[in-house]
Formats: sequence, structure tokens, C-alpha cells
Amino acid sequence: MYEQPPGGPSNPQQPPPGQPPPPQRRKAWPWVLLGCGAAALLIIVLAVACTMAVFSGGPAGEEPAGGEEEAEETVGMGEPGTVGQWQVTVEGIETAATYGDEFSEEEAQGEFAIVDLTVENTGNEATTFDDSAIRLIDDEGNTHSSEGSVGDDALFLEQINPGNEVSGSAAVDVPEGTEITAVEVTDVWSSEGPLLVQVD
Repeated sequence: MYEQPPGGPSNPQQPPPGQPPPPQRRKAWPWVLLGCGAAALLIIVLAVACTMAVFSGGPAGEEPAGGEEEAEETVGMGEPGTVGQWQVTVEGIETAATYGDEFSEEEAQGEFAIVDLTVENTGNEATTFDDSAIRLIDDEGNTHSSEGSVGDDALFLEQINPGNEVSGSAAVDVPEGTEITAVEVTDVWSSEGPLLVQVD
């Protein structure tokens, strides 16, 4: 029979003969720290990627003057230009204090710049043209948007089948005396830049 030597065991961690050593516990905290570090690194990488995406449009996040996007095509008044599956011809611009018919007449805050245009669907499926696609740029670089006016001639949610064309107008409320230098037409269903029509 095993007898313990006087003075106690020389190694308290060592089990008596014939018994297996107790299993050692693995420390979990290094793995927890490693996981937290990896998660923090991932968050930093995603934040940097998002920041670069925001500012990738130009140096120091600059935009073109007047908030304009770079035009895909530039034409003059009376000349057809293409954006997306629309071929657009701006016939002219006139001003008026009111817009619409007797049932839907609107009064301008300043004055209405009324754009007369023709839109043809050059694609292979029906598309909807709305006057909200029209923006006017003045001589100071300001951009003025159409408010979606309703009237007999308004191009408001006009569905156009392939090969067909419609003529109508878009009214934009601008300050009195505003000098319009360009008409911008954007197809929201297309990734192309806008069509820019220079005003004579």
C-alpha cells in the first residue's frame, strides 16, 4: 500500500500513482480578444470603404458648379438628343405668370418658364416620361426643378410605346427675370448621364 512520505507530498499538483492527471482547462479569453479585434478591424474597413465611395465622385468630394452631373450628350435648341431610351427635342422656352387650363390653373411664385418639347421612345418597350425629368440651369449655375404641373399640354406621367412620340410642355417656377442657359433632361431608369440642351 502506498504511504505518503512524511512532510506531505513533494508536488501537490501530481496525482497519486495509478490515477490519470486531471485534464487542463483551456483559457478562453485569448479567443474572445481575437474575435473582438477581428470585428473591430472589419468595422474600420467598412467605414473606410463607405467614405471612399462617397468621395469618389471627384477630388475632395467636389461637385460640378450648380450641382450639375456631367452630361452624356449636349445639343442645341431644336436638335434631337438622346438619354436612356428617349430622344428629346426642346423646341423653345417661354414665360408666363400662370400655367394650366381653367380647371387646373396654377400661379407662379415668380414666373413659369414653360419648356416645349417632343419626346420619342427609341427603345423596345413602353416607357413613362414625366416633366419631373426636366431641370433648368440659369446663368448663375442654379438648378430649378419642375414641380409636376398638370394641364392640357403637360407631359405628366405620359406613357409612350416604342416608336411613338409625344409633344407637350413642362413648367418650372423660377424667379422673375431668370436667364435660362440650359435644359437638363434625366432618365431615372437609365444609368446614363443627363442630356444637356444649350439655350441660345
